[in-house]
Amino acid sequence: MKLLLPTSLSAVVATALASPSVNIDAGTVKGGKCSGGQGAVYYKGIPFAEPPIGDLRFEPPKSYSQKYTNGVLEATNPAPSCIQFGTQTVPSGAKSEDCLYLDIWAPSNATKDSKLPVKVWVFGGSDTEGGIEYPLYDGCNLAEKDTIVVSLNYRLGPLGFLALDGAGYHGNQGIQDLILGFEWVKKSISAFGGDPEKVLAFGQSAGATDVYTLTTLAEAPSLFKSAIIESIALPQLTDKSIAQKLGVSFAKGLKCSRTDKSCLRSKSSADLQKAFYADTYMNSGIGGLSGIGSSSRQTPEFWPIVDGTVVKENPLDRGAQVPTVFGSNQQEGALATIGRYQSPALIANLTAADYKNFLRGDWGSAASMIEKHYPLSKFESEAKELGLTAGSGVFKAIAQVLTDAHFKCPTYQSALSTARNGKAAWAYEFTHNNTCAWLDTLVALGDNLPFIGAAHTAEIPYVFSNLDFSYPAENYTCSSSQAERKLSNEMISLWTAMAENAKPSTEAIQWPDFKITSTGSKTPGMAFGNSSTPGEIDYSMCKLWAQISAKLDKANTTAGPSASSTTAASPTSSSAFSGGVTVSPSLKYSLLLSVALIGATVLV
Repeated sequence: MKLLLPTSLSAVVATALASPSVNIDAGTVKGGKCSGGQGAVYYKGIPFAEPPIGDLRFEPPKSYSQKYTNGVLEATNPAPSCIQFGTQTVPSGAKSEDCLYLDIWAPSNATKDSKLPVKVWVFGGSDTEGGIEYPLYDGCNLAEKDTIVVSLNYRLGPLGFLALDGAGYHGNQGIQDLILGFEWVKKSISAFGGDPEKVLAFGQSAGATDVYTLTTLAEAPSLFKSAIIESIALPQLTDKSIAQKLGVSFAKGLKCSRTDKSCLRSKSSADLQKAFYADTYMNSGIGGLSGIGSSSRQTPEFWPIVDGTVVKENPLDRGAQVPTVFGSNQQEGALATIGRYQSPALIANLTAADYKNFLRGDWGSAASMIEKHYPLSKFESEAKELGLTAGSGVFKAIAQVLTDAHFKCPTYQSALSTARNGKAAWAYEFTHNNTCAWLDTLVALGDNLPFIGAAHTAEIPYVFSNLDFSYPAENYTCSSSQAERKLSNEMISLWTAMAENAKPSTEAIQWPDFKITSTGSKTPGMAFGNSSTPGEIDYSMCKLWAQISAKLDKANTTAGPSASSTTAASPTSSSAFSGGVTVSPSLKYSLLLSVALIGATVLV
């Protein structure tokens, strides 16, 4: 036995040092080990579709059917992110149209027989930017908690959502990318230790909109068993006719006819980006300026649409077809408001006139309805009681309007539609004020970080267990509190329960079902504050926003923009839009991205 001991020890050491690997149909996937002593491994840049380039540009994705070179995929380096059509949440590293890859994280001891729950992440970014390599989405810490984590890339902007029937492009390419990614997970995740029957789809902001769209499809139950929708931005999809007009406008900006596929395919990625930024039809119409365009289905955006083939019904009409959690953050609109005014000096000196201009500019003739229900005097009084400036009261008023209009009420509408159609739904509100800046762009706020409260993206570090923050470029380190770590563990356990059982409850925490109440103002739900607390969520303002949405739909339908103009707007020029207010196109675009998804730029 003594003679065998060294050999046995050598084998153990060799096994410990060996790179993790799994075998799937395409070959052997070799990954790496998470740093810092974490008990997790990763596999990066796994292709799930053929490169959508050349003749496949703007086309539905095709399944990856090749074998890996020499039978092996070295999956230790990130794949390129998709071509970006924004500047706020752009991942570092290479960008390419060849971008349909996924990343996987798993416990280091997972085997093909582990049958662990699987969480598949769909990132936010306004469907125009972002990617799976954003640091906040790193899955090493989460995978340590006995779960498989997957993150999917999908095409963005016009490459992912161009609708132009004359050229045979019907939109929703990015949605089809995600469908194909989930099909890959269903087929192959068991090799990494996951259970294909315990797959959770979860996404944030535009990623939440995309996941919600997927949940409403007839094939949803075959792709995943449950979903969590974090800060949904757009439950009502853009009308197909509007998307077609946008496609015509975009093609014209490329100097291509609406039927000329070869012309559209011949343009470089840089050409596409230039035409995207120059398109004056995009984002026009009432309800588009405030960030997401979720106030109106008539707002031209490169978003998912009801195309009649992939997405056959409007998601709000159908509701989720799998058990789904819906949630939002208490002060979602704070980042958008900072993005709008761009400096502490402007924010401190905001006036009643600025508030009126904001309401008229974003909601036109509906401004008076909103002002009646969101009187500035209320917010100014609250600011005064806290010893804040009057401008801070204006800031809070604008942020609250944006929160309710673009996140909280879309969350309620989506959950309500699901419950009315007989499917299980749950609701939450994230109310915790983070101790540490969770985005590098928030570091500059310093001691003012609590002022923005539970802003857009604030919950992401908690569901990914990424609470250790260090931004060397800003000379910033911060440690979250023990209470915050406990909150993170509670949220992760509930998210895992949703993946495992299609119900977000544990032995320690019982999450009440979403219920349709007679008043429609409050419903049972979960509050994530200093701890996870079952209670009620107040949606009393959502009846107002449903009325405003209908009003804006009518206004934009009868007086909507024409797709005939694609004259490029200079960065310093102003473009008029409904409501009688003019704004800089560059500011309008910056605002769109600052709120729409993770990583809002805070210029202070």
